[in-house]
Amino acid sequence: MKYTDTSAFVKRYGNEENEKGIITVSELIEAARNGEETLLSNFLIIGESISTFDKWVRQKAISQNELDRLIKKFLADISELHEKGTLILEPVSSSTILFCLELITKHHISLNDALHLYTALTNREMVELFVCSDENLLNAAKAEGLNVFNPEEF
Repeated sequence: MKYTDTSAFVKRYGNEENEKGIITVSELIEAARNGEETLLSNFLIIGESISTFDKWVRQKAISQNELDRLIKKFLADISELHEKGTLILEPVSSSTILFCLELITKHHISLNDALHLYTALTNREMVELFVCSDENLLNAAKAEGLNVFNPEEF
């Protein structure tokens, strides 16, 4: 099972001219779609991804119509993978946030990154690879003993 954070997952929806790692992430998601791979994340990935798409509109990288199309495609992908059982989305609760506080100060990462790291760490026995394209989060995951993979490097 591969833990996939938002920085990696959203690459599937980006522009190949501007984003590194799109092919690698698309292959990973297609493997999950075909039942060849299981992905793990938490529900935060939904809000973070839509926020990223909205940021692309503000940066004029995509139009409002493209935003609407991306959100529909993203939600359809998430729903399909989740229904097939090849994308496991862990819940985020108030106690989860409290458990993340130490990770924030230990690794100097944001709450969102700490939530991803915490989710991966609490499922460590199942997570063979932590897939992420955020260098700070990758470094924190490495420091916690996770095997990491940055799709931008391949």
